[in-house]
Amino acid sequence: MTETSGQAVRVNVGKSGMLYDAAFAIEPDMRVFDPGFYADRARPVSAGGRNAAWFVHDRWGNGVLRKYRRGGLVARLNKSHYVWSGAENTRSFAEFRLLQFMHARGLPVPRVVAAGYTRFCCFYQAALITETLPDTRPLASVLKDMPASADFSELARACADSIYLMHQANVWHADLNAFNILVDGNNKAWLIDFDKGRQLVMTASLCDDNLNRLKRSLEKVLRQPGLVFWEHLRRFYIKNQ
Repeated sequence: MTETSGQAVRVNVGKSGMLYDAAFAIEPDMRVFDPGFYADRARPVSAGGRNAAWFVHDRWGNGVLRKYRRGGLVARLNKSHYVWSGAENTRSFAEFRLLQFMHARGLPVPRVVAAGYTRFCCFYQAALITETLPDTRPLASVLKDMPASADFSELARACADSIYLMHQANVWHADLNAFNILVDGNNKAWLIDFDKGRQLVMTASLCDDNLNRLKRSLEKVLRQPGLVFWEHLRRFYIKNQ
């Protein structure tokens, strides 16, 4: 069964379901969520991704295929299965809808290509494909490669601006960290990985929670230089208010 709503096309096949953006000439086939489908046109993402993300290339373009994986202690017992409560409640469909909402408003996020799930009785597994952001690197990598004497005010401002725009659109990021901000060659900061992200009324407390999550990540990855960078970012963020 196929349904179309705006740019989103929904395809249901047995116990599997798929959403894709009609602007992309992607095959409405669940195999597109299997890195093996792309053969030598798939390569693992080295930074982040919990060993479950691949750069892929197909006729529709270049993208990042990410299979949903659990983190923390629960991952030792269950790496990839989630409790089923309806197709629209799957992590992949929810993130697809959120990314389409954000991209339509011009926010610095990648275009979403497709989302899929496969149900197993009371559980499901899921995957998402987003368009590749060319010439980008994780914020953590960019900061690590900068000399100690470098002035990173421009980069801090770019990150602060992107986070502020997200919050102004009433979007909460569930895991804002130093690897979920990508920086391109023009020092533009892009936000990625909106798994469990939601549209909320972004109170000052929620905004601070996002910023403090990023602070902990920067401190963990870069120690004192990470905290110095975060202080710059925080000041620019406050200036936007």
